[in-house]
Amino acid sequence: MKPATPYRQMELNPRMADGEMHSPEQIRQRVEQARQQEEFFDAQLAQCRAQRLELEESDQKKALFNESLNEIGMKLHNAVRRLEKELGSMEQEQAEIAQINECLKRHLQILSAMQPQHWSSEGFNNRLQEAMPKLERAINDFEEAYAGHTRYKHTEIFRYKPGVEERLGINWGRIRTQLTDGFYFHLPLFLLLLIAWGIYTLITRL
Repeated sequence: MKPATPYRQMELNPRMADGEMHSPEQIRQRVEQARQQEEFFDAQLAQCRAQRLELEESDQKKALFNESLNEIGMKLHNAVRRLEKELGSMEQEQAEIAQINECLKRHLQILSAMQPQHWSSEGFNNRLQEAMPKLERAINDFEEAYAGHTRYKHTEIFRYKPGVEERLGINWGRIRTQLTDGFYFHLPLFLLLLIAWGIYTLITRL
């Protein structure tokens, strides 16, 4: 029988044939490397998932923020537009009221300077003829100012016309209102007293 060749013997010895690749130490190293790689890939996967969740959460927050931003932006825009319109209306009314005030002040100065009590009898008719148009213009401007109170929605200064009672410091309208309110407030008590007096009168007569 022929002896085996060295090549054949190397094939029958796996440790020699594979260069110690299947030794227990090599296997443990490969298992450890595989375990480390698996842990690494698991950590990478967990990190990717965390980043994806964080990105989704950021997108949701961004969408919510944009929605709130657009909503409050539209509200602020409408509010500013309305306020500017209102301010413009107030400024226009203020300008008109200031103009009316200057007009009435001029009339007051003109009328205050007349002092008809100091007019002499000489030339009285001429001075009166000159003063009457000024007086009529003052009356017309005064009545016109207080007749247009419905134009002004930011003030009620022209709603109540000043009169004699304001100059005297007496508000007769308020006094009448208070008297009327007092009468209606005490009316039930007065009726009860009247009924009690009637009953007392009947009893005493019996």
